[in-house]
Amino acid sequence: MSWTRAEEIIGLLKKQLGLDEDFFIIRRIWEKEVGINGVEISGYKDGTIFAQTRSSTANFELTTRKKEIIKKLNQYIGSSKIKNIKVEIR
Repeated sequence: MSWTRAEEIIGLLKKQLGLDEDFFIIRRIWEKEVGINGVEISGYKDGTIFAQTRSSTANFELTTRKKEIIKKLNQYIGSSKIKNIKVEIR
């Protein structure tokens, strides 16, 4: 029986959940610059930010400002990595 190193398992889980280095950069920028109360980023994968909220008002604000937010985040990153934001009300 061979063992799998913990860092390999954690790396695979982070990749599946969209928690790579880009996620943490995006999250920091989001908190500093976007800051819609009640919206939490839950993941990032293939150019899409996944967010959750309990507030229909926050969902509406995010939906209304989506293009502006994507543009602002891409300006910080220095590329057009972010293509979409999907938000779900939980």
